[in-house]
Amino acid sequence: MATMKGLSGFVDKITPWLFAVGNWICGGLTAFALVAISALLTVGPVDKAVLISITAFACALPLNVSTIFLLRMVKDAKEIRVDEVALRAFQDAAFPNIETYFHASSERESRHKRISKAALGYCLGAGSLGTALTLVGLVSALWHMAWWIGAVLIAMVLLCFGASLSIFAAGCPPVPEENERK
Repeated sequence: MATMKGLSGFVDKITPWLFAVGNWICGGLTAFALVAISALLTVGPVDKAVLISITAFACALPLNVSTIFLLRMVKDAKEIRVDEVALRAFQDAAFPNIETYFHASSERESRHKRISKAALGYCLGAGSLGTALTLVGLVSALWHMAWWIGAVLIAMVLLCFGASLSIFAAGCPPVPEENERK
């Protein structure tokens, strides 16, 4: 229970950073996939590696673009206070009983938090799948050149991922002895 509460508070505090990093990563993956697809289209379906590559990139593109869109939309909706702007516009137009169609201002913050968490969850899944598909597309394209180039890329990705995890783990505080026994 305390762990979930702590993680929830942590995610709440780093949400702006997660939105920025997610946009940056998915933007780069989208640009890369577009460049790779355009190059592979000129090669044509010469072997299975090229077909797998272009298929993986084609599947990754919508995931990456929808992730960028959703991250940006949720971030901007909070910054420009879309609910308040829309309510004010309808009030200025003398729309009858418009307040009944909008959440109370006290509920807006909790509603935005729920939407942000749901969006981050979706973006984590879609972004992970998009990243995996982009990696599959890249490995397949390199495999087309020579199988060992694709294998070297996989090895380097695993090595870099392991190094990143070990650096992160080195920065974590040690677990107290009484928690180790539990």
